[in-house]
Amino acid sequence: MTNSEFKWKHFAPEIILWCLRWYGSTPMSYANLSDMLAERGISVNRSTIYRWFIEYKRNKEAAYQFLKRCLRYYDIDNQPKTLNTDKHSSYANAIARLKKEGRLREDVEQRQVKCLNNGIESDHAPIKKLVVATGGFKLRKRAWSTIQGI
Repeated sequence: MTNSEFKWKHFAPEIILWCLRWYGSTPMSYANLSDMLAERGISVNRSTIYRWFIEYKRNKEAAYQFLKRCLRYYDIDNQPKTLNTDKHSSYANAIARLKKEGRLREDVEQRQVKCLNNGIESDHAPIKKLVVATGGFKLRKRAWSTIQGI
């Protein structure tokens, strides 16, 4: 991880990485890690460790799984040449990992422009209006018929 990923954090990167490594590789809870750090003279709340884990581990894995799932239907030759993402670092890490594994073409370009993916993200707005207006779907059949009617 680069130092820019730890910018504005109140703890040294080594402490954050220790917590992530210990939590990810042992059956410890956040409270156990907090107590273990307190024994070493470092006061870290367990909710802080939880937020670190969400920010640095789960988001990267979720972005990787999401992109892998999106790309599984395309051959390497038919994959997009450009991926528009927001500026979250998990996408860059996921793209690099997919390239390294050979699941994504090497010449793909990642564009991190805030406004380019807004159209895609707001594309589900008409469906959301219908769902909210009806109080949600109680049956799968009704959900399917609403989506088909759009």
